[in-house]
Amino acid sequence: MKIAGLRALALPLVAVALVALASLAPADDDDPTRRPSTVAVTQSSYACPAGPVITVAAGQVVPGTSSTASALPDRTPDETLGGASTWRTAVVDAPGVAVEQQGRGSGAVGYFAGTAPASGGGGLVVGSCPGVVDDAWLLGLGSGNKHFSTLILTNLAGSAASVDLTLWGPEGEIDAVNADGIVIEPYSVNRIRLDSLAAGESELAVHVHRRRGSVSAVVNDTSTATFQGTEPITAARSPRREQVIGGLVAGTSGRTLLVLNPGTSTARVDVEVIGREGTFTPSGLEQVAVKGGTLAAVPVPDTAGSGEQALRLTSDQPVSSTVRMAPTTIDFAYAEPTPALAGPAIVPIDLAAQTVGVQLVLTAPRGAASVEVQAFDAAMAPLTSSTVSIPAGTTQVAAADAAGAAYLVLRPTGDVIAAATYAKGDKISSLAIRDAPVTVLGPQVRPAG
Repeated sequence: MKIAGLRALALPLVAVALVALASLAPADDDDPTRRPSTVAVTQSSYACPAGPVITVAAGQVVPGTSSTASALPDRTPDETLGGASTWRTAVVDAPGVAVEQQGRGSGAVGYFAGTAPASGGGGLVVGSCPGVVDDAWLLGLGSGNKHFSTLILTNLAGSAASVDLTLWGPEGEIDAVNADGIVIEPYSVNRIRLDSLAAGESELAVHVHRRRGSVSAVVNDTSTATFQGTEPITAARSPRREQVIGGLVAGTSGRTLLVLNPGTSTARVDVEVIGREGTFTPSGLEQVAVKGGTLAAVPVPDTAGSGEQALRLTSDQPVSSTVRMAPTTIDFAYAEPTPALAGPAIVPIDLAAQTVGVQLVLTAPRGAASVEVQAFDAAMAPLTSSTVSIPAGTTQVAAADAAGAAYLVLRPTGDVIAAATYAKGDKISSLAIRDAPVTVLGPQVRPAG
């Protein structure tokens, strides 16, 4: 369910660069256990897909001091998405649009939405504008059997950037053609069809390693196979021994757990379901073995239940993961593992021409938690406020239907994994919710000597 097609429909780059411009005071003692300080983000920049059928939304947690938007690649100013004190939506007839915002702790964010044409698989599209990355781990990709993906690399800086790519399939690492030292020119977007690197693979995982420059990575995934639709894929968490994939939609059909083991030893992965009533291990997922250097596609059995849920993976080797969800043959979506929210997060509601139903899927993987959900209109005026309680080890669903709301701000207490599900008839999209860029951790600094 994401956008496919020609320039207007091919997801242009999506990039977010966060710059913390704050002074760090040196430590006043030599305590080696002193933790890094928290620093307010004062400047944020990101770029979103654009085109005649794509709505771009820009907003923030609190008003910023200024914001500018420009169409890519010519960097023509766009006044509609400028400003930093409202929720803005616009259709920009260009490959992409870049937004740069000033404001201490304003938490600037961007999203995009649209409906893909039937020729590209169709489907509802809702996505976030992810950030510049050092390493991006992307699962759920394909290069054959009616499943094709395009890797989109964008450079938002004035100097050239470059990346190396590593690809894996079910049989192991793939010797891809011209996958090292890919150069992205200043302020340009490179779109790489994965079948130009490794053709005929119905399941792929890609690691993007940034060698230099400011580059962001996202994938436009399209299928006309059994699972039909178009969906942008953003980076999953880097390989680790424990992770939680939140936001699985209801229904037992079409759920596939994708697990990448980039190491050399077989990984043994235990999978637990975190559902509405509690946490349990479903029959058939007691221990999943993934050979070293391979990508495994594991059907999630009916024993996992049919409600909205999350999956917790515990492995003896670092792995990365994603879940593909195709409850019908009309459209599909992806759920990616995210860290627990550490601060305020934004859920887009007003997507202009896209009239969709929205619900929150909230998981407390450890202790009991809660989320304050506050709705705001486009002028950033508060409308309603409520609190969702999440018992320990459960997943709860909350409607996001406040009249006149442009967006929601989530403020967690305790560990919460959050996602939003968007529906338009049988068409669906899932959005992993991450912290807005309000603060970052600064390095520990001590006087020399």
